Amino acid sequence: MKIRKTLRLQIGFLAGMVFLWRAEPTLVSFLVGLFFMALGECIRFVSAGTLIKFEGVTRNGIYAFTRNPLYAGSFLIGLGACVMGRDPLFVLLFILLFPPLYYQVIKSEEAYLTVRYGEDYLNYLHEVPRIIPRRFSLGAILRETSPFLAVKNRELITLAGLILVLLIMIFKMS
Repeated sequence: MKIRKTLRLQIGFLAGMVFLWRAEPTLVSFLVGLFFMALGECIRFVSAGTLIKFEGVTRNGIYAFTRNPLYAGSFLIGLGACVMGRDPLFVLLFILLFPPLYYQVIKSEEAYLTVRYGEDYLNYLHEVPRIIPRRFSLGAILRETSPFLAVKNRELITLAGLILVLLIMIFKMS
């Protein structure tokens, strides 16, 4: 099942609005969800702060340990929001739908990048795990992260959305 990016974003935005309307956060669910969301945004920020688009295969920083850190970060943000909102239906839907949907996105990107970068990308596919890193070095990741590059790669949009969700959840708790 291949869903175009714009349709995927529209469905996600609509689902997010329904989720926020149904959310019933408590202080405990807010704090636990905040932990996952903050961890996810940290992963996304260092990913966006390392990725230089269209200039070759990015093999440094976090991309030396996992090929898809932006999606791993997005998963943690979504999971954190679900925990925060305490909606069992959305937790179930998120856990069931996110992995297969993004597996298709990743496969499509891998096909595109294989065509674009050829043997260099094929070697990268064999050297670095798709999602779960075999090894991890926080120092190597942080040394290769540029906040300016993260801003250039529009990660502030994700951060603004995350802050909006947090504000709505705080409002719903009061």
